[in-house]
Amino acid sequence: MPKLKRGDFFVSSSPEERSASAGDYSGQTRTKIIESKINDKKAFIVGDKENGKKIYGISVDKTKFPYKLTYTKKLGLDAEGVYPITKLFKDKDFGGGAGSGGGADDTKYTESGQCYYTSLAFNIIKKELTKKDCTLDNLEKASQYVDASVSLSEFMEKGPVSWFEEDTYRRTANIIYNSYNSKFKERPVYCHRGSQFMNNLYEAKKVVMKNDEAPGSFSNDKWNPGDIWLSSKDMNSQPLGGKNKWAEINQDVLEYAGELDNKVYSDKGKQKTTSLLGVSLKKLQPTGGGIDYYNKAKRKHNVSVKYKGFTFGKTGKFFNSSDIYFNFDVANVQLRSFNTTSSWQGEIKGLAAAGGKIGGGNLNYYLEKHAGISIGYPDDRGNYSKSPSWKEMTVNEVNLDKMHKLYLNLNGLQSGPGSKFPVVDFNEFVKEIKTKGSGFKFSKNMCLMFMAAFLTQNSNIRNKISTEVVRYAASNTDISSFFIKVS
Repeated sequence: MPKLKRGDFFVSSSPEERSASAGDYSGQTRTKIIESKINDKKAFIVGDKENGKKIYGISVDKTKFPYKLTYTKKLGLDAEGVYPITKLFKDKDFGGGAGSGGGADDTKYTESGQCYYTSLAFNIIKKELTKKDCTLDNLEKASQYVDASVSLSEFMEKGPVSWFEEDTYRRTANIIYNSYNSKFKERPVYCHRGSQFMNNLYEAKKVVMKNDEAPGSFSNDKWNPGDIWLSSKDMNSQPLGGKNKWAEINQDVLEYAGELDNKVYSDKGKQKTTSLLGVSLKKLQPTGGGIDYYNKAKRKHNVSVKYKGFTFGKTGKFFNSSDIYFNFDVANVQLRSFNTTSSWQGEIKGLAAAGGKIGGGNLNYYLEKHAGISIGYPDDRGNYSKSPSWKEMTVNEVNLDKMHKLYLNLNGLQSGPGSKFPVVDFNEFVKEIKTKGSGFKFSKNMCLMFMAAFLTQNSNIRNKISTEVVRYAASNTDISSFFIKVS
């Protein structure tokens, strides 16, 4: 749980005060809660942990934020000092941990919150938002056009403080509004996060996936990673239904996003209109921000990727880490297990889509698609075959003798300084593996099997597989659909 921050007291950067929705003082503003705790002789806690030093307030100076609390360490004693309120723990009296920021659970707040601010720009203020526009009253008006998994009141109470303090919601809404206000010809513009409308879109994708070829576990995010969707269509409609091919459903996404010419005209000539738009969100830097467009009709991101080499971890030292870096001319993909002894996959690094992942099943899919072989150990002649029902090799199935042979063969093939590191014999190898543990053993074995199989192919096949891997991790496959990313 965090210390108190300005975002716990005020709505965004406006002077409007926040109230607590939990605790003994639920419904009171946090400024009032300070006064109530002083009057009730309840302790304040110093620091960012619940077991921090306890003090008692005597008075509070509200002249300027951060407010100054005059305190004593024991009731009945004279004042002993002054603490800024931002040095105090946000205990249960203040709402207990609300607005902490950090962790996967925050996405439901940040994404839902972005819906409220974006609706505010399109439907209520109808122009670029100023800080004065972002009042609770205005956001409540905007909420009638939002269908999100978190209510406005819960978002205002528990949304990560840093997004408020850095004005991310307002700035992101303005970036979207300035680019799409003139394209959304029909109003209102509904904003969705985790709604039935969004579920309908992804259900349509599942129908297509059953009828047309897709790479392994082709997740919703890999088809379209829209964290929120904007639409001027009925909130209960299914605009993408009835399609059985990727070309058909993706054509609809492009057309609804205004990426294809249509028959709407004005005095300026042919215009493009938007009625459905997937938006991928990322927390903005303190200044700047903009939109990047993915999977347009002419795909600027769909460049061919060239394989450049691999290393055992970043350094090339085999026992220093459980990963392998799969390197390309445009990015790198880190291969490793993400759950100790399972969930072996790749994560893209050094690209606009950094953080995008590709699962082990999909890595194997592309190896099978282009090379006709599966991830695994070679036979006694060094040949690979295609498995009829491939799955990750468990840690108990690892053959240390075969793993050691792959290590010996691959060590000198690393790019950069990694190729110069000496190898260890089998006995030392087994000793090191036991020291590193089962997680290292599982992850590194999967990495070795993949790289060894991959390297049996010529440069043309390697580049085809590399291109597929990078595009998949970036949600930019040939069957992914159009979306924008605000970052």
